[in-house]
Amino acid sequence: MARTKTTYRTIHPETNEEVTFTKGGRPIRWITWGDLGKGLVHFGYSSQETYEKAVKAPRASNPYAKRYEATAATVVEDETPTEQAPTAEPVATEQPKERPMRAGLTVTPDSPRRGEMKLNVELDGEMIGVVFDESPAKLARGGFAAWSSKAPRRDGAVGFFQSKEDAAEAIADLYAADGPGGSKAPGFTKRRARFFALPTVRRDSVARRAAYLYDGTRTVTACWAAALEWDEGEHPGPDPETGEPVYVRTHSARTRHLPNPNKLGRRTLCGQGWQLASWYRHEGEIRRPDTWMILGLPECGGCAQSHAARQGRAAA
Repeated sequence: MARTKTTYRTIHPETNEEVTFTKGGRPIRWITWGDLGKGLVHFGYSSQETYEKAVKAPRASNPYAKRYEATAATVVEDETPTEQAPTAEPVATEQPKERPMRAGLTVTPDSPRRGEMKLNVELDGEMIGVVFDESPAKLARGGFAAWSSKAPRRDGAVGFFQSKEDAAEAIADLYAADGPGGSKAPGFTKRRARFFALPTVRRDSVARRAAYLYDGTRTVTACWAAALEWDEGEHPGPDPETGEPVYVRTHSARTRHLPNPNKLGRRTLCGQGWQLASWYRHEGEIRRPDTWMILGLPECGGCAQSHAARQGRAAA
């Protein structure tokens, strides 16, 4: 960095002529002189406060002079050298511009913390994926990583993009595109309604089952359909063709029972484990055991009492 030099003016102690000196560094108060036999010549500079101390200063560096003198230095002007170190001009950084996205698609930080990396992507108020902002790292592959449960990859990665809008649009495409993974796929609306109609504990179980079934050989939609079919086998409802209530039988096969829709696993309303239902699906077809196996058995009193109590609470 260039340093500013200062010009000082003083009066020569012998000739009484005005002389000037230019120097950098700290400010000075005196110009020092010494006589080496041919008159007073310039010896140096002093920043001492008093004349007595200023006169003693050159004696330490050159003790062979006949006499010493100091004259007051007056600042004439400050000047900067013509050759200066090049100064870096501020570079205008291009601010990322937010481009418009499809209607109903929003990208918001997961928390109000400053510098939050996780961005939630919502479509019509429903969470559809996550974008991770890695743009400060200046990655060549793209600074925004998109993730969604509908991604064809097992780890849910959708891809890497140059902007958060591009990443959000890629996630939204999975929900809006025709095909096995999109919202226009056959049966998507019905499967979605079935899933959200389940009790919370069963929704969690179905989601885990779908993740377990996904091995890269079938689509995400196929895994969800298989998981819902599995849940239907674990918690059968009324007969889809006749509308009759479903009954199950336990290992003892002495009475017929009602399945408990709010418990994980095959449990009856009276708390027992059941093995066979009055109807079930096999390779997409509805099958029913012989009447004597389940429907011909006497009804369990515990299940009937529990079922009546549940209906009473629902009607209240």
